[in-house]
Amino acid sequence: MNPNKLTPGYNVMWESSRMMLPEHREQLLAKKRKEREFRPPELSEEQMNDMNRTITASIEEDRAISVTYASAHGPRRFWGWVKQVMHDEKRLKIINDEDALSLPFHLILSAELE
Repeated sequence: MNPNKLTPGYNVMWESSRMMLPEHREQLLAKKRKEREFRPPELSEEQMNDMNRTITASIEEDRAISVTYASAHGPRRFWGWVKQVMHDEKRLKIINDEDALSLPFHLILSAELE
């Protein structure tokens, strides 16, 4: 077998050019992380109105609600009772037996009465 420039150890002059600076490696990893982030879909006006009705019904009837929301790694679900709607902060506060969640409006994907 005849060695060529791709044979390990035979391209000594350019071996060091395969190294990568730590700054460049970190930039590539950050770019890959950003590409893997979950981007929530845009909701239509009708979907937003349906969620608004569901949240209002949950408050008025004191019923539990199940909310699907966007996180960095994908959609997540949380159920509980709506305790507060903060219009000035554009947040919704939901609590259940174990936990509480203060959720920005723009992250809510869907809401259903339990």
